[in-house]
Amino acid sequence: MPLLQHVRRQVVKKIEEYESRVPHFYRDSVGKVTVGIGHLVSTRAAAGALPMLKIQDGFPPRPATEQEKYAEYDLVEGLKTGYVARWYGNYTTLVMNNEDMDKLLNDHVASFYRNLSRLYTRANGYPADFDRLPEPVQLALFDLIFNLGPSRLALRFPKLDRCIKSGDWHGAARESHRPQISVARNQYVRGLFLSAVDMKNKEAA
Repeated sequence: MPLLQHVRRQVVKKIEEYESRVPHFYRDSVGKVTVGIGHLVSTRAAAGALPMLKIQDGFPPRPATEQEKYAEYDLVEGLKTGYVARWYGNYTTLVMNNEDMDKLLNDHVASFYRNLSRLYTRANGYPADFDRLPEPVQLALFDLIFNLGPSRLALRFPKLDRCIKSGDWHGAARESHRPQISVARNQYVRGLFLSAVDMKNKEAA
């Protein structure tokens, strides 16, 4: 079953809202090298595979070489953490264009959807398959998996997982807090689970 388009649009909108769109390498809140719309660049090899452009004064942009991407990855990885993403642009000369940043995000969303669909099924003990969970819960799980990854989502937050399995959306709201994530983003996910509580109450009325 394909992901509903209005759910997908909301996922993309909120990820960009919270991750921003940064065309150059930077270090995120936990010090990981990142680029585009929250795309984690975990290794030098991953950096070398990215489509990036070299920007030089007086010259048109040209495709960056692998060695240039490795060098810029190493440079950014060696910079201090704790700065806003744009600050790292003072030290970089490689950028991604908007089309490639969009493609990376769309690939992430498609991958996350496959993982969520495999994990959240009735056969695995959840109240419904992922596509039949309340839409606010689907949106909350997309945001959670973006930060945590598919394995950590269930393993690192067992109380949250138990709440989801029992359909306890109020408990899920309480257990969805993530350290090192902004207050606004945690409140967004909490509010989604509480919206599912409201939906459940209206259905029962």
